[in-house]
Amino acid sequence: MNSRNTHSVHTVFILLIFCLFAVCSLFLVLIGANVYRGIVGKMDSNNETRATLSYVTNKIHSADSRDVSVETLDGRQTLVIRSDFSGREYKTYIYYHDGYLMEYFTSAENGFSAGSGDRITPVSSFSMEKDGNRLSLSVSGENSRALALSLSLT
Repeated sequence: MNSRNTHSVHTVFILLIFCLFAVCSLFLVLIGANVYRGIVGKMDSNNETRATLSYVTNKIHSADSRDVSVETLDGRQTLVIRSDFSGREYKTYIYYHDGYLMEYFTSAENGFSAGSGDRITPVSSFSMEKDGNRLSLSVSGENSRALALSLSLT
C-alpha cells in the first residue's frame, strides 16, 4: 500500500508541474501577443504619419514651384497648388480640418470652404509655413508623434 500511495503522489506531483508549465506558457504567449499588438499599432501610426508627409511632398513636387503657396482661407492655414488643364485653371487645397488632413481639388472659379474635399488621413495637427522658396511642413499623427519636413521650392 505504501508503494501505491507513493506512486499516486508522484503522479499528482508530475501533473501539477505539467499544469504549472502549461499555465506559465499560456501567460507567456498572451504577454507576447499583447506586446506584438502594441508594436504593430505604433508602427502603423508612425507609417501613417510618414505617409501623410510623403503624400503632401509628392503633391508639391508634382507642381511648378511658383504654383505653390500657403494662404489663410476660411480661417485655416491652407496649402494651395495651382495647375492648368486644357487652358483652365484649377486649385488643390490641402488643409487640416476636424482631425483629418483634407484635400479639395476644384476649378479656380469655385470658392473654398472648410470641410470641402476628401479626407486623406487622420492626424492630430498639420501646419505649414512658406518662407521665400522654403516650405516647412509639420504633422502630428494620432499617436501625437510629430514629424517635420523642410522643402526647397526651386
